[in-house]
Amino acid sequence: MSTIELDTVKTEEKPQSRSWRRPRYDVLESEDAFDVRVSIPGVERDGVDVSINGDNLSIVATRSEQQKNSWRPLRRELPRGDFRLNLRLNVPIKENEIKAQVENGILNLQLPKADELKPRKIKVS
Repeated sequence: MSTIELDTVKTEEKPQSRSWRRPRYDVLESEDAFDVRVSIPGVERDGVDVSINGDNLSIVATRSEQQKNSWRPLRRELPRGDFRLNLRLNVPIKENEIKAQVENGILNLQLPKADELKPRKIKVS
């Protein structure tokens, strides 16, 4: 079984007007794909942007402020800020077949392995 290494890429450009947080994530592997699960609590599907450029996978998740106009905050303990995660993929994947889904505050990315990574059986004659 092959392995994947995902290296966190340090982002040099940080917009001053936003507070960015690095989300927690897991990486799982099967014979056919890698599954990346990213914790993005409070983010709706429309607030998630996933892009891939070469071997860099970028995830930006933006929370929407759900505060009634007539309400004013008295105390804030819930973490605020949007999420940004950049991962370097050290293995080839099928970029056209990546699937992404958000459910219950978890972003699930399925990254299908390129054919050269899949195990093959050689027929012996």
